[in-house]
Amino acid sequence: MMRRRSFLKTLGGSLALLKSSETGASPSTGALELAREGKSTYTIAISRDASLSEKHGSEELQRFLEEICGAHLPIVTDAQEAHGNLIILGKSAYLDSLPLEVPITSLGSEGFALKTAGSHLVIAGGRERGTMYGVYTFLEKLGCRWFAPGVSRIPKMSTISVAPLDEIVKPSFEYREPFFTEAQDRDWAARNKMNGNLMDLDASTGGKVVYSGTSFYGLIPPEQYFKDHPEYFALVDGQRRSAAAQICLTNPDVLRLSVEKVLQELGRNPNANIFRVEQNDFYGWCECDNCRRVEQEEGGAHSGPILRFINEIGAAVADKYPDKLIQTLAYAYSEDPPAKVRPLPNVRVQLCPIGACQSHAYEKCRYDAYIMNNLRAWAKITQDALYVWHYNADFSHYIRPFPDVGEIAADVPMCKRNGVVGLFMQGSVSPGGGGDNAALKSFVIARLLWNTHVNVRQDIEDFHHAFYGRAGRPMLEYFDLLQRVVDFPPLGHGDHCWCCSSPHFTDEFITQARQLMGKALVEADDNAVRRRVRLAQLPIDYLEWVRAKRMFVRNGAYEPIDLADARNRLQSLIGNARSFGIQSFGEGWTLEKEIENFAYVKSYPVRTLENKTVRVDVVPGLSGRVIQMVNKRSGHDALTPPDPENPAYPDRSGLVFSVFEDYLAPKPLEVTWQADEESKSSTLSLTGTCARGLRLKRTIQIPAEGASIRTETQVQNVGSAAIEVVLQTRFDANLTTGPVPEEMDDVSYEFQSQDGQRVEQKLIEPEKQPGGAQTYNGKSQPAGEWRVVNRRLGLMLTNRFDPAQVARSEASWIAKNQNIVIFVLWSGKHRLEPGESVQLHADYDANYRPEERAREAS
Repeated sequence: MMRRRSFLKTLGGSLALLKSSETGASPSTGALELAREGKSTYTIAISRDASLSEKHGSEELQRFLEEICGAHLPIVTDAQEAHGNLIILGKSAYLDSLPLEVPITSLGSEGFALKTAGSHLVIAGGRERGTMYGVYTFLEKLGCRWFAPGVSRIPKMSTISVAPLDEIVKPSFEYREPFFTEAQDRDWAARNKMNGNLMDLDASTGGKVVYSGTSFYGLIPPEQYFKDHPEYFALVDGQRRSAAAQICLTNPDVLRLSVEKVLQELGRNPNANIFRVEQNDFYGWCECDNCRRVEQEEGGAHSGPILRFINEIGAAVADKYPDKLIQTLAYAYSEDPPAKVRPLPNVRVQLCPIGACQSHAYEKCRYDAYIMNNLRAWAKITQDALYVWHYNADFSHYIRPFPDVGEIAADVPMCKRNGVVGLFMQGSVSPGGGGDNAALKSFVIARLLWNTHVNVRQDIEDFHHAFYGRAGRPMLEYFDLLQRVVDFPPLGHGDHCWCCSSPHFTDEFITQARQLMGKALVEADDNAVRRRVRLAQLPIDYLEWVRAKRMFVRNGAYEPIDLADARNRLQSLIGNARSFGIQSFGEGWTLEKEIENFAYVKSYPVRTLENKTVRVDVVPGLSGRVIQMVNKRSGHDALTPPDPENPAYPDRSGLVFSVFEDYLAPKPLEVTWQADEESKSSTLSLTGTCARGLRLKRTIQIPAEGASIRTETQVQNVGSAAIEVVLQTRFDANLTTGPVPEEMDDVSYEFQSQDGQRVEQKLIEPEKQPGGAQTYNGKSQPAGEWRVVNRRLGLMLTNRFDPAQVARSEASWIAKNQNIVIFVLWSGKHRLEPGESVQLHADYDANYRPEERAREAS
């Protein structure tokens, strides 16, 4: 009690001294003058028991106030008396002595109050990080910004005047993580009030949200359990699977072992706030009777068995670790919400809308309607405690232009309105960083995650002027040019971004981008800025290199127009990337892999079959692949051209025959194809050899007239041991005239099933994502023929086959910057003894009969 009266006396004395102080409260305005003409009478006051983050906050406040005005404010603790005017940080005897209510206990670990009391300024909040965040927010009010590591704006003013304050501030989200290489720096993350698990935050900055956890295979390792207990693992396609699938979530022993594992791991990681128990990053959910029964009880949702399983783990954790959360994913096959089960209070669900268009506000893009339906449903199920895993990059091509800032600006606040409480914003993360606009996106995301009401456009402009100096103006023009690629008309072209596919960029765009960046280089203040501009140029260099390596059929070869130019562009691109420390162009795709893959971009001999109607080009050196089926009259290619940005380019797309060991095998057996010399202009014979003891004979034939292909393939075991094989023929059909996804609106496939049912599947449907797949088995299969049709454009492809040779038929489709419809036929699974063989024949007809078109149009 004596101590408290002593502080009241001291603080009362400081109030009495205000009239004679050089700085303090203005009697006329109530404003505080923290400094005048570079001098200050203020002292920074903290508790003797201040947390590490509060101490760090006091040092940061001292540092930046001195940078702003030149005055060095001393720091004292309540173990000593303080005279004059105070900036009180955190709960202390100083704060307790003021006639001021600060609801510390209700602010949580990250909330804070900004208040003025007489001549004193109070910044007080949660001990963990709240007071420190209050310091940074106060400095932001003075104009401070921390745009990127090494790039900030600290204003200069000899006098600092602060208007009366009475604010209670809490973050918009409890979990905030912009996951970019450029966002991991400790000081940048703390100053922008981020708390992400993978950021370089430490105890001095109040720590962070700490994750621990594992996938399903981490709980039940196949190498440990599959041999003796295959029943622990997912039943897929009639077999228990130990790879590229899931576990059996209704098996009681799986649950028991999983609970034991989670409790054990939590004991080993006491600092973890959240333990993740997540599905493997594959499909392959369990199809056993019990798992299917649970799915049916949950409305057919694959998320049902998952959430029931996670709840059981959550209940066990709550008993022993009541302060821990368990998190799982609503991702890919489990994205649709269940009908009945609800998460326990200590269970967090993280929705992962990986199929979303990332260039437009989810609420305004037709392709994101299903995302919004799922988000709202999960928010209701989780009682407004939903986490979201948001995608902010083209993961196949980190440095490719990816204009998604407008979507971010719209959808972070949208998530807040819809009950989301945590956001993981996954961007380009690899050693060295260098993703497209990564520093800008990190800053904009951080600002929004803390406060969804910030002025995003102002933040974008401020960033450009600070990051690029005098070059900021042309670089801001480039940013706007890039954004117009995706802005809806009339503002822009309305292209779409997806997490592994970026928009198409025109020659005009590249020319304008080059001009603006050239201007920025001229106007750059210094070498540091010029280096930033050159980094921003890499995405344009990348676009030009991709164009240079695109391959065409000419003069009997399939090759780039100028192979030497493509090689030189790659060498220049790699050299420039390395100069910036960039090590990867995509997720798991290093620069070394890019160089290695380019070895396949070369000149390949082409065999051409043609008649008056169609030209068919075959490249034996690319898996015996038919790469073009061009109608000579219209110029339309019935086959989808391969994407030169695909890692497997150019051995992709077209019409190809493959041999697998199993329906779910991740890749086919490697076969080397050679064209037989006796081939004619209408018939091509290929011989394939396989190291597994297989010999393949394949014939590709076109008729004297019409646009069709007949294929006959035989696989023979010429080895000394039996081998199990499944044959596949795949046709990547092109039913549109370009990459515009809206052209897929009129595409459907149709057939008569073997049990007499007529099937018609429209590919693009309202409130569903622009892609899908369907497998037909047994009598549900086509009765020897199916076709895909675009009625508006008058395009049709018909696939005919012998039902006795085909055990299953698959159709899949996608309309994400490359429109593709894929027809796949599978043989049955055959065990070939030495000398035995199996065949698979298929015909493909790209003719569209005028009378049929007229009938369908009517």
